[in-house]
This record gives sequence, structure tokens and C-alpha cells, in this order.
Amino acid sequence: MFLKWYTCKNCGAAVKKESTPNISGCPKSNFHKWFDLGKVGDNNFCCKKCGLIVGTENPPSTSGCTKSNFHEWYKL
Repeated sequence: MFLKWYTCKNCGAAVKKESTPNISGCPKSNFHKWFDLGKVGDNNFCCKKCGLIVGTENPPSTSGCTKSNFHEWYKL
């Protein structure tokens, strides 16, 4: 297995895990709403809309932005 980045659409939390994180415990909603952003890697990306920074192998998924319908990534 390998690590992936997951982000919660509701609260913006971001975690590295091998599988989808637990949905309980979201501070902004009844449950976390996790989105898989991609496999952990050495390419750093920042979302222009919410400011989230992740390091992935390829450009991250656009799903799950807390500030908009979609992330807008740029490479750092």
C-alpha cells in the first residue's frame, strides 16, 4: 500500500493515509466528507482558492475544495 492525501470538504483538514480516514469528528459538520487528492509525492501544489498545500506525485484531484466547487492547483 502507499500513502495518499485526503482532504475534508467540510473543515479543510488534510491527512496522509493508506485508506480513507474515519468520517467522525468533523468540527464543521456531523461527519468529515473526505476526498482523495492523490498519491503522496515530492511535487508540492497549493490551491489558489483555499490555500491547502500538498505534496503529490502528479497534480492533485480538483475535488473537495472548502472555498469553491473545485481546487485550482499551482505547482510550488
